[in-house]
Amino acid sequence: MSRVLDKFAVNATRLSRLACIGVLVAVLAAIGPAASFAQSAPPSSGLDVPTTKLLAIGTFTAKGTPEQWKPLLPAEVRDTVRLYLAGKIDQWYLKQDQSGVVFMMNVTDPNEALELLGKFPFGQAGLMEFQIIPLGPIAPLRVLLAEPAK
Repeated sequence: MSRVLDKFAVNATRLSRLACIGVLVAVLAAIGPAASFAQSAPPSSGLDVPTTKLLAIGTFTAKGTPEQWKPLLPAEVRDTVRLYLAGKIDQWYLKQDQSGVVFMMNVTDPNEALELLGKFPFGQAGLMEFQIIPLGPIAPLRVLLAEPAK
């Protein structure tokens, strides 16, 4: 009996998570396709939010072969650790296909992020390029704060 209840609890938890994801997707879909272009400046819609973090997606260039980057890797890692310890990089990941890295940065200016990352050995050697995506709070959540109509 206990096993059945445990399975039921696990399934209920999974369904709750799936429902939350569904609600989030629906809210984001309501924003419309214009919001998917993070780097363009859409007209003010009342959904504006501040940039609170940057997502930096680094991808090896055609020059970024293992023969080119392996000798630079220790210096690249040291520079990454320095930015982490300075609070500029919050999280860091390797892309599963090993084509580059992903950083969640505690920086709000895309130009500052590009400047910081461009000083890394891979950037200096032209071995890696970064796409910078500004991130902020999910603005449609404001509807949850509105007082219901009477």
